[in-house]
Amino acid sequence: MPSPSLLEKIDPDRYPNMTMTFAAILGYVCGEQWTQPVILDIDIVDDVMLAMSKGQMLPNFLGEVPDVRVNLRRLGMAAGLTPEEWAEYQALTEERLHLTL
Repeated sequence: MPSPSLLEKIDPDRYPNMTMTFAAILGYVCGEQWTQPVILDIDIVDDVMLAMSKGQMLPNFLGEVPDVRVNLRRLGMAAGLTPEEWAEYQALTEERLHLTL
């Protein structure tokens, strides 16, 4: 479970230009329901990120792994995370997406 301070800093409501797709990825990483439908699982196939969402039969294309990784890094920088929050954010990303920031 992410710390309240991390969740507050990366909450999609703070970033009006954040896409719904990225907010859904972030919600999956943090275990938050920031979008509908909620992502249930994310798989990486041939450097492409695919998601299974609640109520859907086929996976959705979320983006290419390098692009998602860059966006996750940029969000962490824009959010002004402390070293402890950054470590927590990296750990969540690695645990949930198997990506190293």
